[in-house]
Amino acid sequence: MSHDTDKKAVITDDEAELARLGYKQELKRDWSLLQNFGVSFSIISVITGISTLFLYGLTTGGPAVMSISWIIVAFFTLIVGLAMAEICSSIPTSGGPYFWSAMLASPGQSAIAAWITGWFNLLGQVAVTTGISYGCSNFIATTATLHTGFEPNSRHVIGIYAGVLVSQGLINTFGVHLLKYLNNASVVFHSAGIFSIAVAVLAKAPKLQSASFVFGKFVDATGVGEDGVGWGQRASKAYVAVIGMTLSPLFHLCQEKQRLM
Repeated sequence: MSHDTDKKAVITDDEAELARLGYKQELKRDWSLLQNFGVSFSIISVITGISTLFLYGLTTGGPAVMSISWIIVAFFTLIVGLAMAEICSSIPTSGGPYFWSAMLASPGQSAIAAWITGWFNLLGQVAVTTGISYGCSNFIATTATLHTGFEPNSRHVIGIYAGVLVSQGLINTFGVHLLKYLNNASVVFHSAGIFSIAVAVLAKAPKLQSASFVFGKFVDATGVGEDGVGWGQRASKAYVAVIGMTLSPLFHLCQEKQRLM
């Protein structure tokens, strides 16, 4: 009984904070910290990144770019994350960035700032969703070939792709209450998968490379045309490195999470 009372008090406080910002509570606030973490963890999806982009990283800079850029990008991403977390704790609104833009910009620029931020964010979400879903369809098609005579072609992949997108749309439209449980399951599977891959690679690697190879070996396999000259020679090695380095959903769910302040 005491727990329910405390929960209602937290929700009331959160609603009061939204009201202070001129924003009415519209969504049901019943997501826990773990369930919100599951959203970000699922979108980061280390397993998906390794499977779809590992070869890309090896050919656009190789070990040196992949290792050093991981450290550099992680550092600056952490700074951005800390800054956005500070804003999120002060302005915990659904939709996040576009509302923040309106609040942080000057009164005369708030509308255009929110409009630009909202549209760029939407385009990014569409690109991410379609890209990951296409990767998923390729995985499904490849899995279907195991111990079978099935040979997928482009039509099969596109058909699976359409099915994945439709299923996602149905879940988000009619079964949104299931998302928090799916996110929790995703955390378990991703954690187990990452651990298994790390152990398998270390246990089965025929040779462990030296630190000079990991942090100093530069590979440019971006060659095009008959001459096979890569972009490291056509442009510069820095260009290839930057391309190789180009390898925040929680803020949109602020209004569905408990105890944000």
